[in-house]
Amino acid sequence: MSQDGLSLFSRALWGPDGSPEDAATKRDWNDVAPIRRPEPIPPPQMLLSNAEMQAIASGYIPMDMNDKWFAFMEGDGLFLHRSWTGLGIYEVTFVAKETGFMITSARVESDPESYKRDSAIGERERLRDLIVHVSGEPMPPLLPILIQSKPQLEAVLGDITAERVDAIVNPASADLLGGGGVDLAIHRAAGPELRSYCMTLGPCELGRAKISPGFRLSARWVIHTVGPQWRGGSDGEPVLLESCYRESLAQADEVGAESVAFPAIATGAHGCPRTAAAEIAVNTVRSTPTKVRQIRFVCFDMPTLKAYQRLLGETESVR
Repeated sequence: MSQDGLSLFSRALWGPDGSPEDAATKRDWNDVAPIRRPEPIPPPQMLLSNAEMQAIASGYIPMDMNDKWFAFMEGDGLFLHRSWTGLGIYEVTFVAKETGFMITSARVESDPESYKRDSAIGERERLRDLIVHVSGEPMPPLLPILIQSKPQLEAVLGDITAERVDAIVNPASADLLGGGGVDLAIHRAAGPELRSYCMTLGPCELGRAKISPGFRLSARWVIHTVGPQWRGGSDGEPVLLESCYRESLAQADEVGAESVAFPAIATGAHGCPRTAAAEIAVNTVRSTPTKVRQIRFVCFDMPTLKAYQRLLGETESVR
């Protein structure tokens, strides 16, 4: 608790004035009942900005009977209830980091009389969509539709600057002006116009992404994303790395890119173990709703390629 009586989480989110008076609370809904039989589920790996977290913390009151959810926060916990019955279904705990807000734990109602739950993995994705919904975004399409539109994944050994795709992803430095390794190679291949354009984009935060033209590259677009420095994996690095892939696909969707080439983000000088990085990359792009039809992982050496081969197996393409 800080000196002004606010929790450290509330102070990080709202500043010294605390939450606004019009934030929704459980008093705004009749007969709100807690989860009867809570069961832990894998928490969604999400990186939320201060504005996104404030929207969620302001609470959510449905506007019509077709919306089945009511949500409010108490401290660092988000409570999601059915609007028709008031029954608690999900509870989520957040933590404030320098780079944004992340989820540390999640629980779901396991009493079948209150809620007919999905598998743990299915519930994680459903909860992710619901958190996005209560932040003010439209409810995403149903999961079966997303499964039908999964992109084709493939892994190759090669030079990402030579890839003939709609967009390549650049593991950029925060200033976007060209650092070393793949970042430097992309800037050299694209020409000085890329650096000049990136000067207008301003810095990019960890786990976020920005897009620019490809200039002299074969790719029409370059998506710049800033990966985390690996510090053992316990300081939010996996969440930040997953965010790099999700944010990059969101940028690709913005410009209508149908094919995207990714490098092994954060595995070079940033020190992320190649196997862990490959698992995060493949699992994230498989679970992220996107209009991209083809995703190519461009590996810089054979050990990295083999890490992707083990994950893609026979169901997808490796060359």
